[in-house]
Amino acid sequence: MRELQLQVRPGTAAFSKGQQRVLKILQSARDLMIAGGYHNLTMRKVAAEAGISVGNLSYYYPNKEHLLRDLLDQVIESYMWEFDKIKEEAGVGPEQQFVAIIRFIIDDLGTQETTNFFPELWALSNHDSHAAERMDALYIKARLVLNELIEVLNPSLNEPEREQLALFISASMEGLTPFAGFNKPWESKRDNIANIAAISFLNLVKTIRNEDIDQLR
Repeated sequence: MRELQLQVRPGTAAFSKGQQRVLKILQSARDLMIAGGYHNLTMRKVAAEAGISVGNLSYYYPNKEHLLRDLLDQVIESYMWEFDKIKEEAGVGPEQQFVAIIRFIIDDLGTQETTNFFPELWALSNHDSHAAERMDALYIKARLVLNELIEVLNPSLNEPEREQLALFISASMEGLTPFAGFNKPWESKRDNIANIAAISFLNLVKTIRNEDIDQLR
């Protein structure tokens, strides 16, 4: 998982000191969730981890829902920043950029933070409609980089088809977490799996046709 990037929030935390405190709160919330799951994420524990009082915490976040919303927003913003950096480093070729993004996402599954954080979010979304809504918004934004590259690699696909293809690719990679994530049985083969995924997904994107996606309708 990427380090959280400091973002300016409207309203509270308008000054640098307040922004730094918000970032510390969000980092504390993320670390608690990674270490012990969502049930470990209490306002009292977040305040203690951030080194502030519960009353001070409530000035920035009146409840856990607001805190989770901002945490997920910050998490995805940190990834979007990383995606832009990876595309720039990979060069101007869309194929190279696509492969670099695929490799990055699968490599990121190998961090303890990612292996622990996102499954907690998936589980929470099964029972909490607010969490499910935020998770969906997070993944929609995360798939934008795939959508953009798919459009260049296969211009014949329309927008709904690109979205479905990006969803399939994203879900296929996320599904590797319990098998090739941190301390998982296939962890040592994650690089090989990333190679397979990069080649397979690139070939799929370049060759799939409209009728392949819609043929069962």
